[in-house]
Amino acid sequence: MPEVPEEREETMTIPKLAARVGKSRTLIHRLATNPAEGWPAPTFRPGSSRPEYPVAWFDGYWAARQAGITQGRRTDLDGPAVE
Repeated sequence: MPEVPEEREETMTIPKLAARVGKSRTLIHRLATNPAEGWPAPTFRPGSSRPEYPVAWFDGYWAARQAGITQGRRTDLDGPAVE
């Protein structure tokens, strides 16, 4: 009886993830290799040395990261609150 292949989650390499969000692969690599960012362990396709990461996880990570970035007026220059 032939083996039923396991369903693998979709994965992408760092350059493809970078293209997906329109950022440089250098930025994505820096995030992926920083332990403080909490990326999962990479997977490797047979015969390849390129690390791949789950697309579904990356989409959630990127959305949370973008939501935490605020642009606009600087708040570090405000003086102490006057009561």
